[in-house]
Amino acid sequence: MSARRKLAIVHQQRPPLVHAAEPEIAWQDYDRIEPGVYFGYCKWAKRYQYPRFRRWTCLLRFDVLSDDLLQVLARVPWWMSLGKREKPHVGRGSRYFREWVRANGRPPTRGDRLSPKVFTRRMARVEIADTKSEAPYSVVRRIISWETALQCRVNQSASHTVNGGMG
Repeated sequence: MSARRKLAIVHQQRPPLVHAAEPEIAWQDYDRIEPGVYFGYCKWAKRYQYPRFRRWTCLLRFDVLSDDLLQVLARVPWWMSLGKREKPHVGRGSRYFREWVRANGRPPTRGDRLSPKVFTRRMARVEIADTKSEAPYSVVRRIISWETALQCRVNQSASHTVNGGMG
């Protein structure tokens, strides 16, 4: 059998080529709105280790609201560094520590663990600005003020009486 004939047989035995659609490449899309001061509702906060910069990060996600507070204009992130140690760590001069104290309404007590939950389900006046990248998006630049107070937790039962019910 000639080489040409062998090549023809091999070519006939191959499965037909199917041109597959090019795979989609996912990317994180962030909203972009006009820079300025808005009311924002901190929907959630997440602490995670960011591999690119080898550091711990806290991400707060704000729903930026219209002037009447009825419409969500955008969902905007705010990142704060939590250090490069093995575990998250912040110093007293860090932005995270300063904002945690402002949101909490007082400095932490000795046993406090500075949980990012102090930021969640809270309204704030936020300054929104654009990033300086090829594909700019909106971010929270700073918290101007926390507009809602933390809900106080009662550690004692409301039905508890003092002095055996005597007063």
